[in-house]
Amino acid sequence: MTEPLAPEIKRLHKLTPAALADEVGELKAQIAALDERLEGYKAEGIRRGLAEIDGTLFRLTFSPPGTRYSIDGALLRGVMGDPFVNHFSKASDIGWVMRCVARKA
Repeated sequence: MTEPLAPEIKRLHKLTPAALADEVGELKAQIAALDERLEGYKAEGIRRGLAEIDGTLFRLTFSPPGTRYSIDGALLRGVMGDPFVNHFSKASDIGWVMRCVARKA
């Protein structure tokens, strides 16, 4: 016998597609506001010159900016060929991706 659905899942099942999109957008707006708050905490830690902070429940570490190198896959394939690039490549499975953008008025 299957287990009953959680109340939140039942509620989501009843949403129209438009309502689902709007709720996702609202959640993304809340996440953006929280991200902005987190940036404030990050800026304060950097301003104070903190590298590590041990709280009662959490630990923070700050890493300074650096350089990240990436490979131009198309150029590398063009120069070295697919067999060479494939030898040093690995595939990763990905799941569904959901993107949400605000509609233009």
